[in-house]
Amino acid sequence: MFVLDMTTEKWMGNKNEGDLIENPNWSQIETAIRELNGESKSLVTLGANEDTYMSIGGGAKKYIVTATFDNLNFYILIDSPKSEQIETLVVGGQKGNYPANQCVDLLHCLLAARTFTESGKLDALLIWEEDKSLAVA
Repeated sequence: MFVLDMTTEKWMGNKNEGDLIENPNWSQIETAIRELNGESKSLVTLGANEDTYMSIGGGAKKYIVTATFDNLNFYILIDSPKSEQIETLVVGGQKGNYPANQCVDLLHCLLAARTFTESGKLDALLIWEEDKSLAVA
C-alpha cells in the first residue's frame, strides 16, 4: 500500500488525544473515516511522507477531502452539482466555512481515500480542483 501512516484526531475540550497508526490497513482507514462525527473526531490524515498526504475532515454526512504530493500544491475533491452556498463544518477541531461543492458524501470520500491508499493517486473518476486558498505565496 502507498499510505505509510494514519493520524486521527480526537478532541477532548481543547486537547487532541488522537492516534498515529503506522502501516494502517484499509479496514483501519475506513473505520477511522466512518468514525468522523464533525465534532470531537473531525480529521483523518493518510500519509506517505511529510510532503504527500490526504486529509479527510468533517463528518456526519459532509466531508472535505484534500490531497498534496509536494506540500505546495493542494487538490480538493469537488461535488460539482452543488451550489456555491456556504456550509459550516468542524475540521481538525475548528469550525470553518466551506463552499457547498467542496462538501462531499461518505461514498465519494471513501472512494478517494481507497484510491489514494492503494495507488497514491487521485481517483480519476472523481472531480478534483487545485485549491488556490491553500497555495503558498
